[in-house]
Amino acid sequence: MKTTLKFLFALTAIFSLAASCSSDDSATEPEVPAEVGITSFGFYAEDNTGTIFNDYVVETVTGTDISLSVPSETDLTALVARFTTTEGDAVKIGAVVQVSGTTANNYSAAVEYLVTEGVTNKIYTVTVGKLASSVWSLLSTYSEDAITEIALQINPTNSMPYIAYISDRDSSSDQKMNLISYDGTTWNRTGATDFSDYRANSVDLKFSQTGVPYISFLEYTDIRQASIMSYENSAWSYVGGSPFTDVKAGANTVAITSDNSIYGFYTNDASGDDNRRSVFARSYSGSAWSDLTISGRTGLARVLKTKVIDDVVYLAVLDYGEGQAVSVYKYDGGVWTTLADKMKESEENTVYYYNIAIDVDKDDNVYLAYAEDNGDDTDYQLRVKKYDATASTWSTQGDLIVTSNTRDFDLAVDKYNNAMLFYQDDNKTPVFLPFDSDINNWGTSVVFTDADASDLKIEVAPNGLSYASYVANDIVNLYIFDSPEN
Repeated sequence: MKTTLKFLFALTAIFSLAASCSSDDSATEPEVPAEVGITSFGFYAEDNTGTIFNDYVVETVTGTDISLSVPSETDLTALVARFTTTEGDAVKIGAVVQVSGTTANNYSAAVEYLVTEGVTNKIYTVTVGKLASSVWSLLSTYSEDAITEIALQINPTNSMPYIAYISDRDSSSDQKMNLISYDGTTWNRTGATDFSDYRANSVDLKFSQTGVPYISFLEYTDIRQASIMSYENSAWSYVGGSPFTDVKAGANTVAITSDNSIYGFYTNDASGDDNRRSVFARSYSGSAWSDLTISGRTGLARVLKTKVIDDVVYLAVLDYGEGQAVSVYKYDGGVWTTLADKMKESEENTVYYYNIAIDVDKDDNVYLAYAEDNGDDTDYQLRVKKYDATASTWSTQGDLIVTSNTRDFDLAVDKYNNAMLFYQDDNKTPVFLPFDSDINNWGTSVVFTDADASDLKIEVAPNGLSYASYVANDIVNLYIFDSPEN
């Protein structure tokens, strides 16, 4: 009996040990939670075309609260975010799967992102604020040379401002072309000082899409011809090897399209010529200049201005004679279209013949600035008109601008399709005037300085920043319009 009990006890112990070993063998290690998280987050200009023009990014996300600010004019209701996550994560806002660089959301209020992998999840809260409104501030001055006339333009490849100027020398025959740029720290000269062959005036500066500068100007050869020079291979040279006009020229301007076709516009200024003050155009496509007829164009002119948007060339003409008027043409795919022909508010009115300015917004709407009176014995006032490309109609933008100085002004359209006028007040002080679409009228003006100013220019860069320049006391003043938080 004792032997049997001992045997049963030993057997039970063996079975218990076996069971214990079996239990140990089947146990698994605790499951490690998946790593989830947003590692970077931002709004990129290329994902938000026409809404933002720079990148606003949190490169390294720490914590679950993501905050960033965009320009005050930004529409927050349909912004596209680009983000990165740890490997294998799925991202949602509510029930909507988020695709980086594709999905648009309304960021007017805080937005919660749910990041999951397996049974692990994490919530990130994204808050988008507004930068302080942009203000004008003096960026730099240039006084290393005496200046008589300037043209401002922005290089499309780097959004850097360039200024073409004519030097002021003791002898007028030595007053020639120059080009400088400002890189944010210093002024830099492009090519040689006084690089044109002869005395110059009436300067116009444009860039090709690849960043090559082209300068149109009148050159005092024996008959004062119109020339266009470009800077390539570290040297300035004449497009076509010489001036592009055979006759004495007056008003002049240049336009360049993406295929590097160059268009030179000018007025004939030869005394006694039947075509005096008529508008002509020539094109250059890499080998030689050829005449280009401006279909639909008739009459005389005093001022010419051009703008190129998406390879469409826009030509603004200040017509001369019978009280003056304004005309606008566009050249698209080899076809000319007349947008305005001898336009003014009334036949009794007179358009001041010294200046006209043109710009075109991203929706192909054309903006035109010029000075016009209201009939005999009335004062000139600055007027800005807009051509609605969809309705094919012109309308005056806001109130007329009252100033006794209607000879020197410029016009630009910002990246939000708002017109901006830069003009002289009664004291020749430079004044910036923005159009406020909320009130459908001109907003609050900004006075730059108390000094007399001339050669007022304003341009908008591809990155959305605006630049303005003028000459005061032979010194070039360059201003920038940007948020003080940048």
